[in-house]
Amino acid sequence: GRVVIDDLYEPSVPSFVVLDAPSLALGWSWSSRDRVFVPLVTEVAVEARGGGLGTVCVRHRNLQGELRVLRVTSSDEEAAAWAAALQALMAEVALRSPGAASHLWLLSRMAASVSIGGNAAGVLPLNSLPAAANRSNCSLAAVVKSARDSVGADANARQLEARAVRLAQATPLPEWLTPAGGSLNMLQVAEVLLSGYTAQDEIRQLFNDYANADGEMDLRGWLAFQAAVQEEPDVPAVRAAYARACGDAGSSRLSYMRFAMLLLSPENRAVPPNAYTADLSQPLSHYWVATSHNSYIVGDQLTGRSTREAYMRQLLQGCRHVEIDCWDQFQLRSCKTVPVVTHGHTLCTVESFDAVASAIARTAFVTSDLPVILSLEMHCKPERQHAIALALLSNLGERLLSCDDIEGSSLSPEALRGKVLCKGKVKAVLAAVREARSSADVAETGEAGRTVSERERASVASSETLYVRHLTLRTVPADDFLAGLSHEYGFALPITSIGEERLGQEMGLAAPRAEALDEGSVSRGMAGSVHALQRKTAEQLLRVYPLGLRFAGKNLDPLVCWRAGAQHVALNLGQHPDLAAQLHYALFEDTGGYVRKPEEMVDGRGWPPRRESLRRVTIELLSLHGLPKQGEERPSRDGAHGASHGYVPELTGSWRAPAAVESSSTLRLKVSLHAIGGFCSVSTRRQPRQVETEHVTSSAGEHGGVRPRLCG
Repeated sequence: GRVVIDDLYEPSVPSFVVLDAPSLALGWSWSSRDRVFVPLVTEVAVEARGGGLGTVCVRHRNLQGELRVLRVTSSDEEAAAWAAALQALMAEVALRSPGAASHLWLLSRMAASVSIGGNAAGVLPLNSLPAAANRSNCSLAAVVKSARDSVGADANARQLEARAVRLAQATPLPEWLTPAGGSLNMLQVAEVLLSGYTAQDEIRQLFNDYANADGEMDLRGWLAFQAAVQEEPDVPAVRAAYARACGDAGSSRLSYMRFAMLLLSPENRAVPPNAYTADLSQPLSHYWVATSHNSYIVGDQLTGRSTREAYMRQLLQGCRHVEIDCWDQFQLRSCKTVPVVTHGHTLCTVESFDAVASAIARTAFVTSDLPVILSLEMHCKPERQHAIALALLSNLGERLLSCDDIEGSSLSPEALRGKVLCKGKVKAVLAAVREARSSADVAETGEAGRTVSERERASVASSETLYVRHLTLRTVPADDFLAGLSHEYGFALPITSIGEERLGQEMGLAAPRAEALDEGSVSRGMAGSVHALQRKTAEQLLRVYPLGLRFAGKNLDPLVCWRAGAQHVALNLGQHPDLAAQLHYALFEDTGGYVRKPEEMVDGRGWPPRRESLRRVTIELLSLHGLPKQGEERPSRDGAHGASHGYVPELTGSWRAPAAVESSSTLRLKVSLHAIGGFCSVSTRRQPRQVETEHVTSSAGEHGGVRPRLCG
């Protein structure tokens, strides 16, 4: 059949597709890239293509931990047979090797950031195991340490292999999964690495405290552990996590390894996935929205690369508002007749608008189904604007809203799920308002102007082009927004874009500087000005964009903008994340890209409110697992947004060995609190109210090894 591996533009057509039994891999070339390992398959589905054709979609991880999609298109009957066979094989693996799927989350997690040395057949030579364990930074029993310390660099491969065999035999797997020829398959590698990954005295002691006389933990012990140590109540999610862990192991009790795996799994996060359950039925102006600036650029703002993949990466990371700069003034042979996306009057490369629209359509609602906003900065002539409208309609279809669709509708995130809204200027309406104001008889009315009449508005609307009719978010000039005159335009969804320097002036800063707006500066500003902005943004959308002089892409401080009530704080996300980007990801993690503002910020009382007392939280650090060595780069590719790392992978990075091995093993822990207005501090001791410490860094050795207590 026709096979496509997560590549939208260059489909490959193989001459064969075979199953390699030892490694449990489907392959269609001799390259390790062109393989799907059955134990790493997460989902198999069939999509009808019409005309008697069907496509099998196989979502899986490769040996590097990257999320991939294999698509096999053939007849309906053959597609159904493909899916049934793969699902049967997946069930066979789960039946014969209980816990294989749970073991493999560890392997894929490590392989995502550390090359484990697997070859094209999906197996690991035994003599590579100690090096792979060392690179993964696991505490693998004495045998690995002995192999690393006592067997020198000049030792022959047979000595090293003998050490690795002893380690592998300590955790054998079913014989049917063991390939011949002195190699380990991926399940064995996962089992061996897991043994070292969970070898922590602190975790072992916790298990022993709540295990029964047989050395296992039953449901009663698990609930007791959750209540006493985790401070989690007996809720269905806690019981469900226990049941899943036991079910994977084919037992009714937890072994130590299964308990340790559960603690290290995403299910045990302090904030579990899908925990954010805010009311999404309020007006759009009551929410902060994950927003990016110049979303197409990878790199700096002058010479960066414009690419469709930047949109795919950001949308898969949860961004809900992206910017598209549309131009038709480039004399490139490939772009003479089509609109392009680029940063005008710079050395940035170009990307076709149609390619961008297609990429957005494919990834807009994968991570979240909450509404997506396309901010269209238009520099095209009318004929190119029409081409842009057609491209959006062709790719987005009914998901693209027009002005007719929102008239009289409830404009909340809940009501707009799965929809795309376009933002832009309607020049005809802006001109009509200016003309209405200039023609008013100021002397007689005593007013500065008059609003546009219904007849004038209807006349403008009747002449709107296809492109303009799909601008559902319509821009109001900053001066009119700040003066409270947005109603004169009659827009159902007015929005204003304002630069960071103008925002600083409105917040009461005496001399806003180009280098940054920061929370400290705002604290010295006027609280009344901040509250006035909060009242305005409770009723209308506000987008804040960075100063034009930020050529290197350095971001503004989003905290001050969120504090002013600005819903859309545009950040440069097409670069390695700075502190501002990290705050962006922290605020919108697991929220679908929409976070409801505090009630005081939208009801007129003002944020932050006065507090009679501080809230204190204490964190006790029990154990640290799988830390990178000093100087080592080990990015994580797993998690809810793991699929995004397949696009613009240079922003994610890859494993890199430390430049030198440090002799000191002292750990240093840094914890920071960042408030959207108000007071906060972090310390190893309780701080007085007036202290403004953002964070402290302390040596773990000063506070009892790796068990400091941090008060916030």
